[in-house]
Amino acid sequence: MKIEKIYTQFVSSRLLLFIIAFAVIALRLYYLHNQWDNTLLLGSLLIQIGIAFFLLQLNHIFNIIQERTFLPALFYLLFIGGNPVFYYDIRGSIAALCIVWCCYFLFKSYQNPKSQIYAMNISLLLVLGSLFWTPLLLFFPIVWIGFYHFQCLNARVFFASLTGFIIIYLLIFTWSLHQGDKNIFLSLLPKINSLFVMQKPNLTFIEWITCGFLFLIYLIIGINLFFFNISERRWVVAILSYFFIYSFIIFILFVLQSEYKSSWGLIIYIPIAFLASHFFSRSNNRGIQYLLILFFLFFVGIGIAQHIGA
Repeated sequence: MKIEKIYTQFVSSRLLLFIIAFAVIALRLYYLHNQWDNTLLLGSLLIQIGIAFFLLQLNHIFNIIQERTFLPALFYLLFIGGNPVFYYDIRGSIAALCIVWCCYFLFKSYQNPKSQIYAMNISLLLVLGSLFWTPLLLFFPIVWIGFYHFQCLNARVFFASLTGFIIIYLLIFTWSLHQGDKNIFLSLLPKINSLFVMQKPNLTFIEWITCGFLFLIYLIIGINLFFFNISERRWVVAILSYFFIYSFIIFILFVLQSEYKSSWGLIIYIPIAFLASHFFSRSNNRGIQYLLILFFLFFVGIGIAQHIGA
């Protein structure tokens, strides 16, 4: 079969997506054995599958990739499917789901100076998510960068992005007063040491290889985006360049906060899935078509290696 036909199947085949989704589900269920009451694994599986198909919906709503493709969901499932580190990470799964919703509201605010409601919705999502996983609050500056990048950041939008924090913690404070126990409020306040924990990178050999390969692809995508995608729609370039900036920041956190590498991994694969999907779905270059096959086989091999080494 010619490379063009294989490439077309990768980019536009719904069947391939469902094969990958079925393989991910089957692998997780194999881990369950007779532990059907394992809510962490089942919950993480449902949320992660939901995120993958939510990415398709985002692509459909905002028309990020014009070609008919299922690559955003396929790549996300490929990234997280074979790594046992993600199987029981319910906190990271919830955090990643919050980020996907935040992306929806952020994209809706494009060039809209009256985006206070979107800013407040994002704030509520991040603060509620931070009750499960505190470092999610570090995403606030990334959101502000996004508002600035989408030309809608002003004083009203900025202060609206803080209202979620005020509302949620005012409710918690009121509840603690009602219960007569101030420790309820104090115990739920974000801990600074949980936010800014930095440590020497503690990644396995396979994780270093995966990170290095992803970063190489990330750089290739960046060069293509900023130097060769000049004719692309302004709206799409704005989203992709934001994803590029967002990915770089999360890359740093992934390496420096190894304690939370699983959760940051689930989050970073969201923009990487979109960047890679756009890059691989818009080229007639045979070199890039071969690179797509290598990309796919690499993560299948990494998933098998991680599964065997677990």
